Amino acid sequence: MSARSPSEQRVAYGLDSIERDRNVEVSLRDLMFLHQTLGELVSFFHQPENYPTIEHVRRFLGNRESGAYRLLHEAYYERCRSMLPPDISSRIEDFDAPGSPDFENVP
Repeated sequence: MSARSPSEQRVAYGLDSIERDRNVEVSLRDLMFLHQTLGELVSFFHQPENYPTIEHVRRFLGNRESGAYRLLHEAYYERCRSMLPPDISSRIEDFDAPGSPDFENVP
């Protein structure tokens, strides 16, 4: 098995502290918003010909007012946060991997 990438390590950080059989009930509409948002990102990034230059990525991402970044912002800060139970929400920083992401040196 290959070693986890830095992104995979950061995403997995702290998840072992949550019981595997613990569940939450969420709004189907919010869950579908998350699904559709992730699907939009996968659709764009799975084909490198969709982003031959950084300008293509910038146009796709947009900003906080429009584009994929607006969707990500809403998904993360509004939809996902409302799904977390209070005991997890109150310690959300415990799931932040130590150190800053090193996006300049992604392998």
